[in-house]
Amino acid sequence: MGKKCFVLFLMTCSAACSLAQTLMGNVVDEQRQALIGASLHWLSAGGGTTTDANGFFRLERTPGVHTLVIRYTGYQADTVEISDSSLFEVFILQEGIALAGVDVISERNSNAFSRLNPVNTESLLSKEFRKAACCSLSESFQTSNAVDVSYTNAATGSKEIQFLGLRGIYSELLVENRPAFAGILANTGYDLLSGTWLERVDIQKGASSVLNGANGMTGAINVQLKKPNEDHPVYANFFADGHGRLEGNLHLNRQWSEARSSGLYLNGSLQENTRDHNGDLFQDEPRINRINGLFRNTLFGHRFEGQVNGQALYEERTGGQLVKESAYRIHQKLEHFNLFGNLGYVGFSNPDQNSGSIYDLSYSSISGDYGDRHFKADEKRGLLKLLYNHPLGDGRHQLMGGPHFAYRSSEENFSGRQLNYEEKIAGLFMEHTFRNKTEVGNAFTSTLGLHLEWQEGLAPIFVPRASMRYLFAEDWTLRASFGRGFRHPRVLSENAHLFATSKQWVIEDRLEREISWNSGVNLVGKPSIFGNDLELNADFYLTWFEEQQVIDLDEDYSKVHLYALDGNSRAFQALLTLSYRFAPYLNAKLGGKYTDSRAQLRTGFRQLIMVPRYRAIASIDLETLNKKWLWNITANYVGKMRLPDKSGVPHELIHEHDGQSKPYVLMQSQLSFLTGPWEFYTGGENLLDYSQHEAIIDASMPRGNYFNAAEVYAPVGGIKLYAGIKWRWGS
Repeated sequence: MGKKCFVLFLMTCSAACSLAQTLMGNVVDEQRQALIGASLHWLSAGGGTTTDANGFFRLERTPGVHTLVIRYTGYQADTVEISDSSLFEVFILQEGIALAGVDVISERNSNAFSRLNPVNTESLLSKEFRKAACCSLSESFQTSNAVDVSYTNAATGSKEIQFLGLRGIYSELLVENRPAFAGILANTGYDLLSGTWLERVDIQKGASSVLNGANGMTGAINVQLKKPNEDHPVYANFFADGHGRLEGNLHLNRQWSEARSSGLYLNGSLQENTRDHNGDLFQDEPRINRINGLFRNTLFGHRFEGQVNGQALYEERTGGQLVKESAYRIHQKLEHFNLFGNLGYVGFSNPDQNSGSIYDLSYSSISGDYGDRHFKADEKRGLLKLLYNHPLGDGRHQLMGGPHFAYRSSEENFSGRQLNYEEKIAGLFMEHTFRNKTEVGNAFTSTLGLHLEWQEGLAPIFVPRASMRYLFAEDWTLRASFGRGFRHPRVLSENAHLFATSKQWVIEDRLEREISWNSGVNLVGKPSIFGNDLELNADFYLTWFEEQQVIDLDEDYSKVHLYALDGNSRAFQALLTLSYRFAPYLNAKLGGKYTDSRAQLRTGFRQLIMVPRYRAIASIDLETLNKKWLWNITANYVGKMRLPDKSGVPHELIHEHDGQSKPYVLMQSQLSFLTGPWEFYTGGENLLDYSQHEAIIDASMPRGNYFNAAEVYAPVGGIKLYAGIKWRWGS
């Protein structure tokens, strides 16, 4: 303990001693995307630098000079006055207009597509989160065309995301470039981050950087959390909806010095209502009690940068039948504890050179009772990743690489069946980035990466990945990517939505890992039409499997068959999003996608169940010029999806579960008013009141042979109205 304190003391002293000699920071665009190769120099003094691949710069000060000039192609140059005491600055460049500091409010879309990153990245910014009702990461995708939130069980209220035509378990959830909520939490992690904690969400489609690991088989979703030195000293939010849900958030931040800051983020959720909108004597939504806390500590010094963070969460859910005798009850409990962070050294003479580390320790526990069945799962995870970034020659070539070590131990128990997992892993990643120019005018960027991994008891696996970005015209960017990915499944936890059924589990094969390939192309354009930019994004992606754990619900209605893929399995998705600002106060977005996902089952090469072939979205934003009023209305079209076979099920029990689901439209709207430190908002979800009335098969006989609550494809609770209030103190 003494050594750790001494090291921290030295780090703090180093930062303090260098305060007056060096200015550090980032140069980003309006979507907070790094501007690579932006130039900075002191006015009339020389001594300049350029930003690195992360938009970071480190610039030696010139005594007596305080005026800094920043330039980047397509952005008007400007000057900024820097005080002697300033240690770290973030500059936001706007296209065609003057530069502004971090308090600039962007006039561009809060849902944006990067034209600079070689990886196809769609960003959701903090303004986008203002359009959603509340309250978690999963709810932040309601206005996005890239990620879909699907229903999985009518009795437990569980949901999961779908991404590029596959379940969310095939995408990787990252928190500040660190793999998070994996393993037994792979299906629930998107509900475990409060929406008020989010600063930005980057949706990375296809084969992303090997820096993030190899588990993103369809892509990755990287979450940037609010930092104590950038958030309000005090922030509070309270939310209530017409279904009996209450939610509160409190942020407490303190900046100890220019270099160090801390923040405590608290989230609580309570739902006690027992609504039964469709009259099947099952709760539409479970009663929920949740407490979630995050403690953050950040350091930005001259030589070292780092974070130490801790999260603790406890949640209970109770649902099931609303009868007094022999009720089928569902009770779930989740506990999660996590210590994570990073530490980097940036004291090299070359600002493009740096080294760092990422660490993570976590313990998770899930338990549940589903009628007479019991489920229990525990998992311990540890990760240490080291990395080094080094520019070559004139800076157009950059190498990054390093080792990583991971240990995972988990146990799953369900109805007398026990599955154990233990993974001891050593890995190495290497990535080369090439830019045709190091300063302004960079038109071509490519990234080639390789991830190697050795796991005890398994053959070594290699994961090659490549991506390319080409700015072939001033307003048009073309990307292409190709790569491999793999993951370690947790077959029971990932399919817990099937516990609230009468189905028996037949595990014929259990794969240690699933392996797939992904390729895709992306086109981003910003042509000017009638004086305003039309933002266009088109994606075409294909994912295909080498090895896959098949979950087959078609072979026998009474059973869940799990076996290894024998044949083809692939998912194709074509996606188009258009966004146009008709006026400074009016923006509209239209999007649509086509998905064709199939797998070889024993009953044939079939369309995946519960995946719509067609989806569409339309969204309108109205915001007054003084930024006080913001109104959004969004409609989502959900097309037909294949449902599992019902051979042997009595016809009178099938109702809305035969063959294909019905298409439907979900509409939501929200109005927000901002005045001083206060913000008031109100809105509604499912405003067209569409409900799947017969969501549970044989709901009257939950201990019978046909009971099934896992074929829900639409809301069951009707219209949901809500209101909330936010309060901020300090800048």
